[in-house]
Amino acid sequence: MRHLMVCLLCLLLTACGSADHGNLSAFAPAEEDRMVIYTSHPESVYGPLVKEFEERTGVWVQVETGGTTELLERIEAERDAPLCDILFGGGADSLTARRELFAPYTSPLLEAVDPAYCCGDGSWTPFSVFPVVLVYNPVLVRMNPPEGWESLLNPVWRGRIAFASPTVSGCSYTALAVMTQVLPGEDTLEAFYRNLDGRILPGINSVVDEVANAVAEGSCTIGVTAESAALEAIRAGRDLVIVYPEEGTSAAADGMAVVSGCAHEENARRFIDFAIGADAQSYMQGACMRRPVRTDLLQVGEEGLVLMDYDLDRAAAERETILERWRTLEDAA
Repeated sequence: MRHLMVCLLCLLLTACGSADHGNLSAFAPAEEDRMVIYTSHPESVYGPLVKEFEERTGVWVQVETGGTTELLERIEAERDAPLCDILFGGGADSLTARRELFAPYTSPLLEAVDPAYCCGDGSWTPFSVFPVVLVYNPVLVRMNPPEGWESLLNPVWRGRIAFASPTVSGCSYTALAVMTQVLPGEDTLEAFYRNLDGRILPGINSVVDEVANAVAEGSCTIGVTAESAALEAIRAGRDLVIVYPEEGTSAAADGMAVVSGCAHEENARRFIDFAIGADAQSYMQGACMRRPVRTDLLQVGEEGLVLMDYDLDRAAAERETILERWRTLEDAA
């Protein structure tokens, strides 16, 4: 329906030339049939799901993309007059840290979701599970590939690590939180930043994973990204090898949350119900290479995957401190 309406609008604009475009508002959907999504997911994830949701519900969806941190800041800036109805994407640590921005919602379908991935107060709902992993280019790294988080501090990789800015990317923030929890020493963050040698990806491309792309193309030789992004790149024939860090990694959920005070709260709730439904979760698992959160879908283990005891509450509590330390390092560079 949405695409048919867009075509009609385009035809009318072509025919009318300089006609009064204000009259075209008659072709727009009713206010109750609209919704705005902010998402950090790539188009390969959100595109088919949004299209299916529109076809099932008749809701006209507007999508705005960006990094998790960037979108959270945008929602904060719009707090007095929200422009977004639902944040789709973002690690559990980032969403928990900013839970005051969201309107709690407990979906009736949540009983099918693994409680290990759920939020206690309903401020957000899990969508998929994403271990943070390392990747390397096997053409460029033929000996002594990275083995874990400590490898990222090794001077041999200085200036050759692909890493998206944590001030934009929620996945990168999770990686920093994991590193500070598994590696001893108060200067882990600073040591890692120095080893990047100023090569920090912007983290704003929602079409392709910038880290996987940089490593596969050879501008960097190793990188830090989400498992699903690496798997998608490998399936597409890119030169990448996944390394599950030997010290362990997190397998927290990314989630979705209804924005407090939004204009289309009921439609946002309908989208959450849809996204944790069995068919949407099955699609996401098969087509998007992501781990589902439902207990009735098979979880496939990966050889070498070691899960650490990731302290989500600590990661959420330390989020602003870690990001501020990172911004200070950037300013001093």
